[in-house]
Amino acid sequence: MTALALPLRPVTTDIVPTLRTTVGQRALTQEIAAEAVRREVDTVFFVGMGGSWASSVPATLTLAGTATGLAVHNVNAAEFVLTHLGRVGARSLVVASSHSGGTPETVAAAQAAARAGALVVSVARDDENPLADAARHQLVYGSEKTATSAKYELLEELSCSLFEAVGADVDVATVRAGLDAIPEATAAAVDATEEQTRAAVAKIYDADNLFVLGTGRLLGLAYMLSVCYLVEMQRQKSTHFNSADFFHGPFEMVDEVSTPVIHLAGEDETRPISDRVNRFLGRYGRDHYVLDSASLALPGVPDEARPRVAHIAMASVASRIAYHFEPMTGHDLDIRRYMYKVEY
Repeated sequence: MTALALPLRPVTTDIVPTLRTTVGQRALTQEIAAEAVRREVDTVFFVGMGGSWASSVPATLTLAGTATGLAVHNVNAAEFVLTHLGRVGARSLVVASSHSGGTPETVAAAQAAARAGALVVSVARDDENPLADAARHQLVYGSEKTATSAKYELLEELSCSLFEAVGADVDVATVRAGLDAIPEATAAAVDATEEQTRAAVAKIYDADNLFVLGTGRLLGLAYMLSVCYLVEMQRQKSTHFNSADFFHGPFEMVDEVSTPVIHLAGEDETRPISDRVNRFLGRYGRDHYVLDSASLALPGVPDEARPRVAHIAMASVASRIAYHFEPMTGHDLDIRRYMYKVEY
C-alpha cells in the first residue's frame, strides 16, 4: 500500500444536523413560493459561480422538466449582469448562491436583480453577508463542510414549494418524504462507500488526466468534482464531460492503458445515458470508478422519491473522493496558489 503523505480527514460529523436544518426551512420555501405566485413570477434564474452555479443544476432540471409555466435558467453570475439582466423584472425570481455570501460576481448579480425589481433569494452558509443583504429572503445551511448536499436540499425544497404553489402535477408529498429521510440516508451512504472510494482513488490518483462524467442531476456534481475539487484544490489534470457527450469525442481516449474515468451515475430521467456509458467502460476501459446512486441503500427514502433526492446523498459521497486524493497526493485541500492571495 502507498504510504500516505497526509492523514486522511475523517468524515464530517455534521451531515445529519446540517441537512435537518435545511429540511427545517420548508415553511420559508413555501413563503417564497407564495410570494412568487402573488407577484405572478414567470421566470426563475439560478445564479452563482463555480460550485454554487453547479449546485443549481438539479433544481434547474427539476423545474424545467415539469409543466409549470415558468421559464428556468441557470446562469454564471458574472455573465448574468452582462447577458440576462435585460430580461429581469418584477416577475422574475432570482436565486443567488454563494457559500460565503461574499462572492463578488454573485453579490453584484443579486444587487442588480434587486434594482431591476426581481424577487431575490440568497442561499449561503449564513445570513450575515453581502449576498443576504441584497436578498428579500435568505436560505441558510450553517455548515463549512456539508455545503453542496445542503444547497441541493434547499433548492429541492424550494422546487417542491413552487410546484405546490402553482398546482403542478407533481407528487410533492412523496418527494418531501424523501427529503425528510435524506439527512440520515446521506450519512449512511458516506459511511458505506468509504472503502470503495479509498480503493478506487488509490488506483487513479496519479493518472495523467482524469475524465469525470455525469449527466442529468449529476452534471453539476461532475463539473464540481473535476473543476473545483481535482483541478482547483488538488491541482490535478482533470476534464469533465456531460455523459451524453461521451460518445461524441471523449470515448476515443478510453483504452486499457490510459485515461481513467470517474463516472457519476444517477437514477433520474437520464439513466439510459449512464447505462450506455457503463457498458462501454466495462468493455474497453480500465480503473474506471463508477459511483452509482442506485447502489446506495438510502434507508427511509421511498423508491419513488429516489430520482428526485438521490443526488443530495451523492454530493456528500462524491466529495469524499477529494478527501481520499489529499493524502495520496500530499496536497492540502485548503491551500490555493492564487485564490484569496492575489487580485484576479
